[in-house]
Amino acid sequence: VLPGVPSALQAPRVFERSLIDSLGGSSGATSVGYYLRALKMVGSSVRERLSQEHWRIIVRCEEELFQRCAAQRQRADFSALQALQILKDSSDHMAAITGAQTDRMTRDDGWRLLSIGRHIERLGFLSSALMRGLDTGSLHTDGGFDAMVELFDSAITFHAQFQQSRDMAALVDLLVIDRDNPRSISWIAHTLRGRLARLAGSDPNQLCALSLKVPDPNSWGLAQLCDEAPDLVTPAQTQGDGSEPGDPALQYALLKDVLYQCTQASFVVSDDISATYFTHSGLANHSLGAA
Repeated sequence: VLPGVPSALQAPRVFERSLIDSLGGSSGATSVGYYLRALKMVGSSVRERLSQEHWRIIVRCEEELFQRCAAQRQRADFSALQALQILKDSSDHMAAITGAQTDRMTRDDGWRLLSIGRHIERLGFLSSALMRGLDTGSLHTDGGFDAMVELFDSAITFHAQFQQSRDMAALVDLLVIDRDNPRSISWIAHTLRGRLARLAGSDPNQLCALSLKVPDPNSWGLAQLCDEAPDLVTPAQTQGDGSEPGDPALQYALLKDVLYQCTQASFVVSDDISATYFTHSGLANHSLGAA
C-alpha cells in the first residue's frame, strides 16, 4: 500500500482499493506484479537452463497478471473477489513453476541454491506472519484463525485432522511442530538445514556452520510452545514496551521466541549465502597478463 493511505482500521474501503490497485504495479518492491516481472527477468538470464515448458509458465504467469489487472483497473470498480481470483490463478501458475523445478531440474548446486532461497523466504515470512497473529490477537478470532491456516496452505490438512476445531494447540501442532507438513515451520527449518549442509559439501551426518544458524526443530516441544504463561517472559524480552505480566502481548513467550529466531535466521543465512557464493569483490585484486 502506498505511503499516505489510511490504515485498514481508519478507512477500510480506501485501504482495500489501494491494496488491490497495487497488485499489478511494477514500480514498488512489494507488489505481486513487481516480483513476477523480476522472476521473468531473472529467468531470461538463465533461459538456456530452463525447459521450454518451464519458461512458458513463467512468461504466462507474469503476462496474465498484468493484463488482467490492467483490464480490471479500467472498470469503475476492481472488486476484492476479482482480485482474489487473479491471485488464485497466479498461485496456480507458481505451483506449476515450482513443480517443474522439483520434477525436472538436475539436483546440482544451482538447484540447491534455488530450493534454499525458497525455503529461506518461506521460513522468514511464515514465522513473522504467525508471530504477528499472536501479537495482534487475531488468532483468537474465527476469521483470523482460518486466515492463518490458509496462509500456511494447510486448510485441507487441518480440517481433515481437527475438523472445525479452532484450538491453539492444534494450530501450533500442524503449523509449527508437524514434520510431515511441508508448510510447517519445523519441516522448513529441518529441510533448510539439510540443504545447506549438502551445499557446503558436509559429511552426511554432520551439519555445516551455516546450517547451525537455523534453529533446530528437534528442540521444540508442543507443550512448551503452547504454554500461555506470561511469567516465562524476562524483563529483557519486553524490550521496554511497558508490557506487564498478564498482558496478551506477553503470552506464548516461548513460541514467539522460536518464531523470532526463525525470522532472524532467514536474514542471517540469506546474507551469508550472498557473501559466500555471489560476492566476487575478492577478485578485484587479480589481474590478467604480465607487466
